[in-house]
Amino acid sequence: MKTPRASWFSILLTALVHAAAAAVFTWPLATTASVVSAAVGSAVGASIAARVAPGRLRATSLFALAISGLFLAVGLRALVTGTAGITAALGPATSLRVGDALFFGLGAASISLGLRFAAIRRPALGALEVLAAALSFGQLVVAHRQGAINRPFELADPILAAGGDPTIIFLVVGACATAVIVLLMLRERSAVRSLLHLAVVALLLFAVMGTSRVLELPPPPPGGAGLGLRPEDGESDEERDGEGGGESDDPNQEDDLEFRDQLDNSSSQVPVGVVLFHDDYSPPSGMYYFRQGAFSQYNGRRLVAATMPGVDQDIARDFPLRAYEIAGAPPALRDLDPSRREKVQTTVALLAEHTRPFGLESPIALQPATNPDPERFRRTYSVTSGVLVADLGAMLGAPAGDPSWSPEVRALYTLGPDDPRYTDLAQRIIREQLPPHLQDDPIAKTAAITSWLGAQGTYSLRSRHAEADDPTADFLFGDVTGYCVHFAHAGAYLMRAAGLPTRVATGYAIDEANRQGGSALLVSGETSHAWPEVYLDGFGWVVTDIAPQNVISPPPSPPDPDLQRLLGELARGLRPLPPDPEAPLPATIAAGIDIARAIGLGLLWLAALLFAFVVVAKIWRRVAPSFASAGAQPRVAYRAALDRLGELSLRRQPGESREHFAARIRARVPSFDALTELHVGAAFGSARAAKDAAGARDRLRSVRAELGDTFPLWRRVLGALTPWSWLRSR
Repeated sequence: MKTPRASWFSILLTALVHAAAAAVFTWPLATTASVVSAAVGSAVGASIAARVAPGRLRATSLFALAISGLFLAVGLRALVTGTAGITAALGPATSLRVGDALFFGLGAASISLGLRFAAIRRPALGALEVLAAALSFGQLVVAHRQGAINRPFELADPILAAGGDPTIIFLVVGACATAVIVLLMLRERSAVRSLLHLAVVALLLFAVMGTSRVLELPPPPPGGAGLGLRPEDGESDEERDGEGGGESDDPNQEDDLEFRDQLDNSSSQVPVGVVLFHDDYSPPSGMYYFRQGAFSQYNGRRLVAATMPGVDQDIARDFPLRAYEIAGAPPALRDLDPSRREKVQTTVALLAEHTRPFGLESPIALQPATNPDPERFRRTYSVTSGVLVADLGAMLGAPAGDPSWSPEVRALYTLGPDDPRYTDLAQRIIREQLPPHLQDDPIAKTAAITSWLGAQGTYSLRSRHAEADDPTADFLFGDVTGYCVHFAHAGAYLMRAAGLPTRVATGYAIDEANRQGGSALLVSGETSHAWPEVYLDGFGWVVTDIAPQNVISPPPSPPDPDLQRLLGELARGLRPLPPDPEAPLPATIAAGIDIARAIGLGLLWLAALLFAFVVVAKIWRRVAPSFASAGAQPRVAYRAALDRLGELSLRRQPGESREHFAARIRARVPSFDALTELHVGAAFGSARAAKDAAGARDRLRSVRAELGDTFPLWRRVLGALTPWSWLRSR
């Protein structure tokens, strides 16, 4: 079967699409001359393929030619850059530029030649062409992955300098990639149809780009590795807000702590917030802990949010709509001893929705803060925390628990699994790890248990304990391989078995070194963490985290310092790169964005009006026979019948007469033949036909009945619900 020859317009359009994809792919890799060479070569290769593919040239011959072109490109580059005579004549810099231009030009021409030829000869292979275009645009912004709005620098820096949002550039790149892929998938041989499709693509892209601020930018992914930190179902923060004064009945609201197997950590590097430090603070442990939730009540399988009144009242309950103090903060936080705890002020700017606010270690008070960029940050709030400054040595001799607790509260914080192995193991660890004079000291017992778990355990996100009746026992008395939820539960159960009031807290744990000397700290999903906490009189809840010495899954990677600085400055309401007041670029970009937004909104309104017109016109053409005059009945009834036939893909072909069309479908719709005769007669001035209104309506009803007998109901309903089906009636 001979391949149809494409129109000159289709060839030109495809060549431009290939040129754009080649230029985008080459731009980050080479000089401007090489980018132009790649674009021209790709356009030439695609054009040649479009002309020779419909002929009799064998595919093996052309593919051999394309591969030879690739080898020729490599050889010419080596010749120009590696030959002493050519290098001496042109100069080292010029020879490199010429070699790169030849390499990218011939290489792009060969690749486009092969891809376009394959797509024409075997349409299924067009997927390779689409994949190549997608990869070209994808590698342009690959540095932007994981929420790095500051990369690539070549794209982001000019927009930041103008006070704009770099994300708009990535939306533009995505829109262009979409346009290229759509145009590559078109197989029209008509210039008019190609122009129509091109106009539709441009209309949609202008509408999307012009209203991107209205539609909002995509947020970071939800979820929190089973720690209940961020909503799994997309519920908004506003739906969780209380009065901002800590009056919620459930202090943990919808937080949940789950054991999970085979955790997917692929999107966890996306930033979820940034913390601004207003006071300098260096934690004794070298880690910043941002507590969000606490789990204290043993339910027979794991620790859950406590339901007993008066328990875990130090957890921040609501996002602050007004300033409020945490009434249930321990005495150690209400009356700070400078040798034990001190106040630290921070501001938290959230990039992702959270189930509740988090604060540095032990929040005392929260208040709302001005959001400098509502399109970037979900919300901002300030936190006053009572952070620990004492080391473990200063806590020796401190009693465990709060003297004001009731026996029921103390029992809740010390209840664990009814499995004697926990008590036996806890006592063995204390005997083996501690000298006799420290075996009754709470903080010494805590340090012994955390140290033993760190030495014996292996950190891995690919554990398999979630299906066990007691996942913690399966972990602790099994392979001791798991992630933070397993270690936190194991530590809490062993400490409770040793008589220590303990709970599991969740939030984010970030290495102090990640601050890199600045006042901003980036919070990403991979820093989500769970850890045990023990209560010491005079100190409050003390973080007793476990650091496994054996690690299979890699630890959180340090943040991009440029991204951390950028988001910190955005959270402060600053422009990362102050624009030059004499440069016209900011005003130009701002005007362009405003114009694009106005055009997009206008196009959306125009599209809505056109859609409304199409729907109303279809309805009118359908009901017109019920209201038309006797003289108009043959015309409107025939038109209504044509619309119903078109809904079922029965249409008059180009050049086909009305009578021949009626004869062609006579076997399916015999009444349409008589309706056509009546319509044609009225159109040629037949007085009898023009006055036969009843006959036209009767024949239309017969057409509807015959279509009902011939076609299934679902096809008729689908056709009736297609607003634009009448546009092809003739």
